[in-house]
Amino acid sequence: MNNPLFRPLIVFSIPVLILLVLAIPPVWTTMTGDVIKIKTAPVDPTDLFRGSYVALKYEIESVKPSQVDDSIKTEFHTRNMGDFKKVYVRLKQNKDGLYVVDYVTKEKPGKGVYLKGELEIPYDLQNAETIQIRYGLDNYFASEEKAKEMEKEALANPSVAVVKVRNGNVVLTDIIIK
Repeated sequence: MNNPLFRPLIVFSIPVLILLVLAIPPVWTTMTGDVIKIKTAPVDPTDLFRGSYVALKYEIESVKPSQVDDSIKTEFHTRNMGDFKKVYVRLKQNKDGLYVVDYVTKEKPGKGVYLKGELEIPYDLQNAETIQIRYGLDNYFASEEKAKEMEKEALANPSVAVVKVRNGNVVLTDIIIK
């Protein structure tokens, strides 16, 4: 460690190690995750800095208060409205083969298909018909031509997102427009 050549090597290797650690969960999920399909609705196709993409909204992002575990609802009174709470969303497959929300809990489910998400504490808790959950699956990047074509087709026809899921981590792999 007294060799002066090791210091720059250590300094430059730390950011690389941090990036590798951050990349492991999505890569591992892509390689080994279960493939599921979720119903979507596109919103907007372009970002000047990141390129062309299709912005998506999912049906599983809106849950009924009855689907939220009571232990989470008790925290609504102690946290600020509009804040986000990390939750696990257990999914179940419906008769069409698509996955829908079964229930939302703060405890990691022991089995089955589940996603990690961020539940937004509702502003009007008493009258909230739905509660929003974010999964980080909002954008699907594509070439400019393909993104515009997908937007046109998806606005006219229903679309389905194909995602890979493993231990609550999720990676968007494809969009199927019917």
